[in-house]
Amino acid sequence: MDSFKNATRIETAPDGARLRIGHWPPAAGENHGTNRRLVLCHGRTEFLEKYAETIRDLTARGFEVWSMDWRGQGASARALENPHKGHIDGFEAYLDDLSWFFDDIAGPTTGETVLMAHSMGGHIALRAVLEGRVRPDRLILSAPMIDLPVRGIGRFAILGLSRTMASVGFGDRYVIGQGDYDPARVKFDGNPLTGDQQRFDAIHAAIAANPAVAMGGPTYGWLNAAFDSIRTLSRLAQESPQTCPVLICTAMADTVVSVTAQTEMTALLTDCDQVRIEGARHEALFETDAIRQQFWQAFDRFTSTG
Repeated sequence: MDSFKNATRIETAPDGARLRIGHWPPAAGENHGTNRRLVLCHGRTEFLEKYAETIRDLTARGFEVWSMDWRGQGASARALENPHKGHIDGFEAYLDDLSWFFDDIAGPTTGETVLMAHSMGGHIALRAVLEGRVRPDRLILSAPMIDLPVRGIGRFAILGLSRTMASVGFGDRYVIGQGDYDPARVKFDGNPLTGDQQRFDAIHAAIAANPAVAMGGPTYGWLNAAFDSIRTLSRLAQESPQTCPVLICTAMADTVVSVTAQTEMTALLTDCDQVRIEGARHEALFETDAIRQQFWQAFDRFTSTG
């Protein structure tokens, strides 16, 4: 863990927010004579240490890896007095952070840059590409938050409630049923993220080792901002923008984000393929070895094509 910690540092974003970033060179002798860089974006609640295994997998493939804790989570500056609350006033702050991180911190390279992102990070990365804020050579999305799996009357109700709570000054309150991270309530059985108990336990062991990275549920402000950005992302995709090649890896047993919306997005984008990862819950990269192998096979095919 010390070597992992030594790869991280705090940088100050243009608006003054202090954000933690990480940088890992390719594994010794694994650059294969090429200059390949990968920028890795996490989902909501996630943090650099959680991706230690994934980063090892990437550097073993010859990638130089850059990653960042989003503002409001991990070891980056938190938004509210209660650091457990997942809050943002608008996703534009995330987009600004990604643009700054991609262009000014990771900086230019003479080789290829792959942008890889999970869940909320996938939403932000895709929107940033569609808006021309970042220009990677390839984009890989793992269970991207194209939409939330809420339909019908329930969707209208939560949309109206989140908008109302944000507009009357209660946007910093937890969404009903949500609260602080509590290790006593962590249970593997029935969790929606992974079927691999060893990796599940490792995530929470990392939080126990550094409680500062713990995060609870979202606020109404975050939820309202998410729905606003989902509408924007849908509009952008329907305008048929030009993108880099895109790979969407859909976890077919996912209940956290909409599986259907990922298939619909694949059809809208001009250069986009979808791989359906059978049996995967939301976090395919933290699943069983057999499920993870489905992801890495798709990754290797996509990144090896000309």
